[in-house]
Amino acid sequence: MKQYYCISRISEIENYQIPSINKTMTKHLNVFKGSDSIKNFLNPGKHPMMPLVELSDDLNPFAEHRVRIFAKLMTFAPLGNVKAIPAYNMIRELYRRGELENVDDMIENSSGNTVLSLALAAHHYGGLKTSSFIPHEISLNKILMLLFFGVQPIVNQEPPLPDANDPRSGVCKAREKGAQPGWINPGQYDNPDNPKSHQKWTGKQIWKQTGGKINVFCAGLGTTGTITGTAKQLKKKKPSIQVVGVLREQNSYVPGVRTKGLLQLVGFDWEPQVDSVEAVKTVESYRKSMQLSRNGIVVGPSSGFALCGLLNYLESRVKNNTLDELRDDNEDITCVFICPDGPVPYLDEYFKYLDPADFPEILNRELLANKPQQSG
Repeated sequence: MKQYYCISRISEIENYQIPSINKTMTKHLNVFKGSDSIKNFLNPGKHPMMPLVELSDDLNPFAEHRVRIFAKLMTFAPLGNVKAIPAYNMIRELYRRGELENVDDMIENSSGNTVLSLALAAHHYGGLKTSSFIPHEISLNKILMLLFFGVQPIVNQEPPLPDANDPRSGVCKAREKGAQPGWINPGQYDNPDNPKSHQKWTGKQIWKQTGGKINVFCAGLGTTGTITGTAKQLKKKKPSIQVVGVLREQNSYVPGVRTKGLLQLVGFDWEPQVDSVEAVKTVESYRKSMQLSRNGIVVGPSSGFALCGLLNYLESRVKNNTLDELRDDNEDITCVFICPDGPVPYLDEYFKYLDPADFPEILNRELLANKPQQSG
């Protein structure tokens, strides 16, 4: 039976053969039953692969150069975000090593996806209560999200460029609290089970989905677990793959990713895995995210951020006449970028950072009981 890994061109669609329902679909009914049903649902290894979706030519300015760009939608992870992958792996491995015995409370330094994902996993591996140090400038929406999922926020004001060993930093405070009897701190910034989860799942999925025909991998630099683990797995298969890390431009805000200075909190060996680093600003990240979402790839600002970094990298290759160096023989250049989560937790921020002209006008606005802050 003929199989295709990347179905996008018309000729491929016409020749694509639908696999047998009995042989393929019954293997992935995606049903979770029994006493461990939710625990199994949280396990990324028990799900079908997360989608890999090629950008259409109107979203890909390098299509004429025979460059193909694919979005790896981590929004389809069990909890709707990329952090669900390492969170599950960290908690499961702590449990397997017996490190959750006699533990009632878990604490982390996180303002969103990581700690809520840890909390939900830990509920099924010991019923732990969860607290988290959060930055004092955190948005109200993110605080409400933590409260909704039962996470106790501890507001912390730390220096602008904290060191992991600075007693004022949330990382240091979480580590110290987690060392007390009855407490545990998973430590997302230096726990090796973070990047290992992406070696185990994300990297292997991308390799299989592209049939090994991948030339460039791109991801934002946050804890760097995603890029470190995925890059290690991909480069083990194909050392020539170019890995692009994207960081925040100085004085720019994008949730989940860091500036160069803030990366000093991270304990992973991400730099040897990364071949190029691109810096991206706030507005372009939010606008690109909204463009993707309006085209059916519903992703948040850190996804727009990663795509902007990839496009900057490809543009520099074109300007330097080195784009073809990425090409295997005479084949298309295949690029994959990570989409960490969706836009909903950050909706208020789009209206903060983008121009009112980017949005439709509200008609009959005077009839609204609660009038949103939008011009027009």
